[in-house]
Amino acid sequence: MYLYAITDRPEANVPAEVGLGGVPLLSLAYQDIAAVVSPLTTAEVPPTEENLWRHEAVVEALMADSTVLPMRFGTVLADEAAVQAVLAVHYADFVASLDRVRGRVELGLRVLWDSEIRKTKNENRNLNSGRSYLLARLEEERQARAWRQRAETLVTELHTPLAQLAAESTRQVLVTPRLLLTAAYLVERDQVTAFQREVGGLSGAYPALRLLCTGPWPPYSFVTATVPSADGEERPYART
Repeated sequence: MYLYAITDRPEANVPAEVGLGGVPLLSLAYQDIAAVVSPLTTAEVPPTEENLWRHEAVVEALMADSTVLPMRFGTVLADEAAVQAVLAVHYADFVASLDRVRGRVELGLRVLWDSEIRKTKNENRNLNSGRSYLLARLEEERQARAWRQRAETLVTELHTPLAQLAAESTRQVLVTPRLLLTAAYLVERDQVTAFQREVGGLSGAYPALRLLCTGPWPPYSFVTATVPSADGEERPYART
């Protein structure tokens, strides 16, 4: 059985979306939660673009009228009995996680910047000299520290007003030299417009940066429990 998500509405009909391979979805209830699954027609689930988008479409359709805990792409359990066992064993964690994200969605932010560090020109230096080499290295390290400090300052200026509009947030600085900030925000549904407006204001205030806001998404970044898959691995909830 392929597992898409855990929801808080076991009585709800599954959405009209079909699962992987065009197979209809099933909702397997346990007390006041349910697992949305579909039978597999193949032994493996290759991470093709079609399969990734089919997984995403199912989770987003569920999000329309339910609170969802999205599963990582490729979460497979042996059969319906195995799904029911996971629901029973992890019931308390699932309920707590559903309460945590209820009424909220995830918004993502990526900020790109010009990360070029101007290197000290060494044309007039004899780098074969130990002293000149050390001086050049020290200058490069000074520039790198200044670059990192500037990045941290910018991230704080951008992230702080957005985090104030969110219940929770995560951030990573300089994932790559070009990617200044990647962040996720758990936002109340009625605050989405205000959050997007704030991003627009920051874009105007920092014209040298490129701010890319995405979502609303299911709350991939804010659920941390794991589910054992048929291959024995534990798969956290995560964005595909």
